[in-house]
Amino acid sequence: QGWCIGLRLLVQLRANNHPKELKSKVRIVYYFSIEYLKELHTAKFIICNMRTGEAYFWKKRKEQVYIQTWHSSLRLKKIEGDAILYLDEKYVNDAINDSKKIDLLISGCQFSTNIFKKSFWYDGKILECGTPRCDILLNDTEHVKRKVYDYYKIPENKKMILYAPTFRKNKKSDFLGMNFKKLNEFLGDEWIIGARLHPNVLNNVKVENAIAMSDYSDMQELLAAADILITDFSSSMFDMAVANKICILFTPDLEEYLANERELYFDINELPFPITKDMDQLCKCIKDFNDLKYRSDLLKFIKKIGSFEHGYASQKICEYIFEKIDD
Repeated sequence: QGWCIGLRLLVQLRANNHPKELKSKVRIVYYFSIEYLKELHTAKFIICNMRTGEAYFWKKRKEQVYIQTWHSSLRLKKIEGDAILYLDEKYVNDAINDSKKIDLLISGCQFSTNIFKKSFWYDGKILECGTPRCDILLNDTEHVKRKVYDYYKIPENKKMILYAPTFRKNKKSDFLGMNFKKLNEFLGDEWIIGARLHPNVLNNVKVENAIAMSDYSDMQELLAAADILITDFSSSMFDMAVANKICILFTPDLEEYLANERELYFDINELPFPITKDMDQLCKCIKDFNDLKYRSDLLKFIKKIGSFEHGYASQKICEYIFEKIDD
């Protein structure tokens, strides 16, 4: 029996913002549609970056191969077994059952491998090749930057700051104290600001004095295009570290967040990213940015976590897939 090898992209219905060029390369089915569930149950290879639960009705067949990429190279907030006190019982049960189906788990660094081994309810094969989402940050970023700039009609002589905060538990957060008008006045005409909210936050937040980028199809392309990322507790900070780019943390609610959200894997004060708590501190940090110290701290951090990110993760996964086809 032969298998038809193709790509089937599962996309969120509410966003409907997938790149137009994908239609000529993949068959698109919408998240939790009948077609989605059919593909999940019949595809030879399942590549997923989140958990599958009872609602998926998926009983993995013997012939299927399930590759779990998870959704970051490294993360700040604790996950799965390390965060069990913050997770409801149903999620934990779904996660345990999901891990039983996994054939291959992808790791972006040694630190992540250690997390997976002790907290992911998984004892199978881990491919330490880096994460596919980070490949774009290490390969032909100038091409990606032109693509983003053309999409938003940004003049090529402008530099770009991307502001992308994460969400808050039990709180519809928006821009969390960020004053785009003040930042624009401080930066001057040399810079433009892009604003992207987390998918868990409703997209009806009005954006002024910045370019709204929440509906752009690929966050990684925005990171590749940005000269500076401003975030708070998002794992995107580690993507910028992989890309050897500047990331500044803007955390007006730092103490509240640390008290009410999940525990962290790192002491936030020991990360290589400068921490600012208000607009004055943020502007001063940008003005007086110590690039030499930042690069040194970044290098030490990448060495500490044992990064596997070299820009070839997608290739390594494809090699694994073709090996499985030949078996």
